[in-house]
Amino acid sequence: MDVYRQASDIVRAVREGNGTAKALCLRKEMQKKKQTYAVVCETLRHYDLLQDVLDQAEFFKYYPRANKEFAICMTYDVVLGKGLNTNRDTTAQAIQKSAPYLRESYWHVKKHHVIPPRAHDPFAEDSNNRGRDYGGNQNNGDEDNYSRSHKDTQRRPFGDGDMASEAAELQIPRYARVNTLKIDIESLVERLRRAAEKRSREGDAGNEEKPQLQQQKKQHHAKGFRTLPAFTVDSVVPSLLVFPAGTDLHAHPAVRSGQLVLQDRASCLPACVLLDVVEVVRAFPVVTAASLEYIVDACAAPGNKTTHLAALGAPNVKIMAVERDEKRAELLRNRVQSLGASDYVNVVNMDFLQMSSADREVTEGILLDPSCSASGVWTRVDVSLMRQRQARATETNEDNKGEGVASSTETGAISPEEHGAEFASNVDRVMGLARLQRKLLAHALLSFDNCRTVVYSTCSVHREENECVVRQVLEDTRVQARGWTLSNIMPTTWKTRGHKCAGDAFPLDHTIRCDPVADATNGFYVARFDRTV
Repeated sequence: MDVYRQASDIVRAVREGNGTAKALCLRKEMQKKKQTYAVVCETLRHYDLLQDVLDQAEFFKYYPRANKEFAICMTYDVVLGKGLNTNRDTTAQAIQKSAPYLRESYWHVKKHHVIPPRAHDPFAEDSNNRGRDYGGNQNNGDEDNYSRSHKDTQRRPFGDGDMASEAAELQIPRYARVNTLKIDIESLVERLRRAAEKRSREGDAGNEEKPQLQQQKKQHHAKGFRTLPAFTVDSVVPSLLVFPAGTDLHAHPAVRSGQLVLQDRASCLPACVLLDVVEVVRAFPVVTAASLEYIVDACAAPGNKTTHLAALGAPNVKIMAVERDEKRAELLRNRVQSLGASDYVNVVNMDFLQMSSADREVTEGILLDPSCSASGVWTRVDVSLMRQRQARATETNEDNKGEGVASSTETGAISPEEHGAEFASNVDRVMGLARLQRKLLAHALLSFDNCRTVVYSTCSVHREENECVVRQVLEDTRVQARGWTLSNIMPTTWKTRGHKCAGDAFPLDHTIRCDPVADATNGFYVARFDRTV
């Protein structure tokens, strides 16, 4: 029952534009995340169809007090899944009683609906082995029947070739960063390769083993002691392993021990940009740039970027990880310790805006990744929902053209801006976040006398939180007087650039964006500021 209740709340939130399916399902307080995500994705994919089924069966006429989203989530299992596995709620009982009528209604209305492509499941294992450099067998861990029933349904072929093609394009791989504070990449890769070969040999000999022994091994791998599918090493971020989309790494021993860190490709870029691990061209000539030694991570929790900085900068870097919220600071402290970064990171529970003059005086570099709308976190459910909304808007506009009603959209194409507009809570929230981001960035550029490099990043696709923040801060004469300029990030290797408008006084195309299709990662934005001190 908890799965359906959680799923119904998330479905409502996503449809109202208050978050994405993936982000909401991955919240710490969520129970049974995998099962909940499966229900959410399938309900959202079939939402219009399921709503039509309930209307055709006149369900709410006979059960007017039934919760709408709750009923829709359960209708999916009754009509398209393997049946409802609960009847402890009045709405669930009503759905159970109405099951024959709902199934009959389904056959009447299904021909009127085209189902969008299924969403990428961040918890599930992918059946397609797409890596090539390092070999391995597919994971063989079992899932519970409930989750498997949803996966089986998700694998059904699409009815629309364009949508299927788009789904393939939006298959974001699973990334895992090798934590070089605990193990070097060569050793871990070799260990994974040997484990893959061993598992392959065991698979070849499996047919000769007794059924009882086979079952024991199956349970062994189901608990997380399993080999990984084929993977590659990322071409841009050092020590970043790239696995097929959907690979489940959460229970793998290397992840549990802190040798592998589950971190998206885009999320790894800020630390690489700050520490010159990737190509950065400054606006002024530099013979030999001195390495940054004292760094502030301004909004550090939960700690992936902090520990990445430590891994890249060790043994010479010293990082002050600043986090204002007490609980998040404790989470950050535990994360730093578990990943072996305690010798390089000092976690401080304070407001970045309230740092002491002594701490500001020694700071040479700042990583600023402030709170944002998180509109760059994509799943194919989000894209499908947006496409459905755009289609409905287009139909409405066509109907209203003769009545002089202005069109709300001029094109059916999906752009990052349209995506962000759909999934930010509202315009006021985005503008409020942008004001905070400008304040924090201006503080970083104006209040640290010996700081010579600042990296600003967000997981947002909104111009208001990205290029507009950078532009407005650079327009500040105090910032200009201090000599801050935008450096050109990966000018020859990264194609997705920041948006520069006609007449811009600043080279905003020196900043970079991340695009799910072009860059195989979540939406992101990174800008770097440099000056001579």
